[in-house]
Amino acid sequence: MIEVTAMAGKKDTVLKEFITLPGVGMSKAKLLYDAGFKSIEDLSNAPVKDLEKVKGIPKVLAKDIHEHYHPQEEPKDEPKKKGKKKKKSDTDILLDKGIALYQKGKWGQALQIVNDVLHKEPLNERALLHKGDIYLEREKWGLALEAYETLVDLGTESDRAWVGCGEALQGLDRNSEARAYYKRALEFNPDNETAKAKLAEDDRLKTYVSGLDDMLEGGIPTKQVILICGRAGSMKSSFAYYILHKLSENERRKAIYLTLEQSRTSLLRHMRKLGLSRDLATSMMISDLDDMVVIDMARLRKETDPDLIGSIDWLNSIITQIQNYKETFGCEVVAIDSLSALYSLTTFKNARSELFFFFEKLRDLDITVLLVSEMLDPNAEQFGPHGVEEFLADGIIHLKTEKYGNRANLFLGVMKMRETNHERDYFPLIVDKAGFEIVRD
Repeated sequence: MIEVTAMAGKKDTVLKEFITLPGVGMSKAKLLYDAGFKSIEDLSNAPVKDLEKVKGIPKVLAKDIHEHYHPQEEPKDEPKKKGKKKKKSDTDILLDKGIALYQKGKWGQALQIVNDVLHKEPLNERALLHKGDIYLEREKWGLALEAYETLVDLGTESDRAWVGCGEALQGLDRNSEARAYYKRALEFNPDNETAKAKLAEDDRLKTYVSGLDDMLEGGIPTKQVILICGRAGSMKSSFAYYILHKLSENERRKAIYLTLEQSRTSLLRHMRKLGLSRDLATSMMISDLDDMVVIDMARLRKETDPDLIGSIDWLNSIITQIQNYKETFGCEVVAIDSLSALYSLTTFKNARSELFFFFEKLRDLDITVLLVSEMLDPNAEQFGPHGVEEFLADGIIHLKTEKYGNRANLFLGVMKMRETNHERDYFPLIVDKAGFEIVRD
């Protein structure tokens, strides 16, 4: 036991030494230690190529670690060339000085030198990366983002640049966009600990409805079941489709819209009139070129033998269908349009009990589910066909129309949203080619 404790203490000491290096946090320090670098001496004597082999350590960081111990020195792993040693260029020397100052925490002087390098070589990747790091350290989010995005636009495979974009966007409160960059970083390096940690933080789905996301503290909490309800003509389907469309378009979120009433062709034609034109995958198929898929269950209903419809367990069939698409497509959010159509196919023996288990199975899918719910009773504020859905759902967004003379205006109210402090007033809802917007003032 004493020996084990001593070994653990030694490891902690080494890790603390490692994290004093620029760009090396605890996760990177552990990667280096687990790869066989058990001391500062091991690290300082390692050739660049050995550092680059460590899974999760970007090449840029490997070079920075090596240059920390061997400034302006040719890498030891490169064979010596005969003849006169090649002299470093002025920009290389300037960049080395800038990096050395950055490593000492002298951000201002480092930035001046890095800018001098970029003045001569505007596309110098290491200079751009360090410029982004310096601005990020100073919380100059916009300037950091500009540097990292320039690097990303160059086609770099450095996951560090993508993470930098994400951190800068988070500083600008553009959290949904930041998540897209963290996901991209993991495509280059699945072991990037920073990206994984950021994605594990509180996640919300932006609705992209102007004014609504601010009211919902950033959007709808993920992995919840949300009712989008209203009477006929309140644009429930358009509202749900709009959210999925924008999540797919702007954040590359995998989204599935499951239509049980309107045909896929009719739905897409209607959405194009709202400015949501998009080439989607063929009905009931998955497309590798698109993050959003429309599944035409309405056609499936029409093609099913009427004598067999009553014998199909449609609630479980929907769950199974979504689960299959989640496994093959990786969807994060699904909309089911509508509950009334789904219920019309189902013969309930005990609606309350069966719907309780249906909602629980939806939650077990571990994705966000939007349920379009028709409010059938014109005289009652009942948000679901059976009156129990509002208790089973995690959130309720209510769309309603009110007549003023010969004109019918739309209003939106959030009646319920777990894990969210929100207003419960109704606000005018404006819909045009620019999208959806609520007017809160």
